[in-house]
Amino acid sequence: MDDLRNLWQNQEVEEVRISVDDLRVKAGKFQSRIRWRNLGEQAACLFVITVFGSMSFMTPQTIPRISFALMIAGAIYVAWRIQKWGSPKVLPANLGRANCVEFYRGELERQRNLASGIWKWYLGPLIPGMSLLVVYGICVAPSGLRWFPIAYAVAAAACFWLVGWLNQCAARRLEGQIAELDRELPGM
Repeated sequence: MDDLRNLWQNQEVEEVRISVDDLRVKAGKFQSRIRWRNLGEQAACLFVITVFGSMSFMTPQTIPRISFALMIAGAIYVAWRIQKWGSPKVLPANLGRANCVEFYRGELERQRNLASGIWKWYLGPLIPGMSLLVVYGICVAPSGLRWFPIAYAVAAAACFWLVGWLNQCAARRLEGQIAELDRELPGM
């Protein structure tokens, strides 16, 4: 047992391979990417709100108006969620090494969690309005044109699946970055 303890205590300590400045640069680049992503998502939400808002004024039917209102509400929720939970925190200038690592790791974890929960907070809130619109379209379309709302539903489902898959890939990449950070900074 003593040999094992001596071996453990006398082993070579791996030198830290990343400096605080490098961590700050990585964190800054990561935050910049997140800001641009959020800007794009906010623009998409504004587009959805504008398009479906104008469509709700153009249609006299109640069911489409309800579905448009549900999609607008979903887009508002998504925009709020991105702003509240997806915005990068400010990297304080006076962080030491351990706190800088903790901050960067925390930001990676937050974004990973956001990406991995995409169906709950991003895609899910849009499904009720879209579903109602598809069902309504199928019910009111002439029999020869029922393929159109069905094709819309298939295309929307494919887009949702793609967005979900891309976000799961992003969550795995972020998990890999967290693991890499842990490898580069053992004991932190």
